[in-house]
Amino acid sequence: MVVTFHLLLILKKIIMKKLLAGLWTISILVIAACNNNKQNNTHEQNMNHDSMTHDTMQMDTMKDMKHDTMSSMNHDNPDHSMAGMSAEATATKVNLGDTDPAVKKLVNTITSQYLIIKNGLAGDNNTEAKKGAVQLNSAIKKFDKSFFTASQKKEFDKYADNMNDQLQGITAAKQIEEQRALFGVLSQQVYDLVKLFGANQILYYDHCPMAFNNKGAMWLSETKEITNPYLGSSMLTCGTVQEIVQ
Repeated sequence: MVVTFHLLLILKKIIMKKLLAGLWTISILVIAACNNNKQNNTHEQNMNHDSMTHDTMQMDTMKDMKHDTMSSMNHDNPDHSMAGMSAEATATKVNLGDTDPAVKKLVNTITSQYLIIKNGLAGDNNTEAKKGAVQLNSAIKKFDKSFFTASQKKEFDKYADNMNDQLQGITAAKQIEEQRALFGVLSQQVYDLVKLFGANQILYYDHCPMAFNNKGAMWLSETKEITNPYLGSSMLTCGTVQEIVQ
C-alpha cells in the first residue's frame, strides 16, 4: 500500500509538470500570436497612413502645380480678361478707310463747339456751356454729308443722333451738375468720332479720377494744361493727360 501510494504521488508530480509545461507553451504561443497580430495591425496602419500621406502629398503637389500655372498665366498676362475685351473691341472696329479732308473739317467744327462747352463748364459758366451746345447741335444739322462714303455716313449719323440727345439735355438743363453729367457722355461720343475720322488738330485726352464721386470721367482738351469741366473752380487742375489725339 505504501509503495502504491508513493507511485501515485510520483505520477501526480509528473502529470502536474507536464500540465504546467503545456500551459506555459500555450501562454507563450498566445503571447506570440498577440504580438504578431499587433505588429500586423501596426504595419497595416502604417501602410494606410503612408498611403494617405502619399495621396495628400499628391493632392498638395497638384494644387501647387495648379497655383504655379495660374500664377505664371497671371504674370505673363496680368489683365487677361481685359486683354480679351480689347481684342474684341479692336476686331469689331469699323474700317472707314481714307477720310476726305472736307470730312475732317466738319469733325473739326464739332470739336471746336465741343470745346466751348468744356471751357464753359470748367469756368462754372452754365450759360456758356448751353451756348456751345446750341451751336454744336445746329452745326451738326447743317453738315454737308456729300463728302462721306456710305459707311462713313452710316457711322457719322449714328454718333450725330446720340450727340443730339446729350446736346438737347445740356441746353435744357437748369443746373450745371446736370450739364456736367450729360457732358461726360458727350465727351466719349466726340472722342470716338474723332478716333474714326480724325481731329484735324491736336487734342488731349484728359481723365479725372475724382469726377462723379470718384467714378472718374474723361474729356478732350485743346491744351496740355488741365482745366477740369467736372469739378470747375473747386478742383480746376485735377486730372492727367492720358493720350494725345491727332
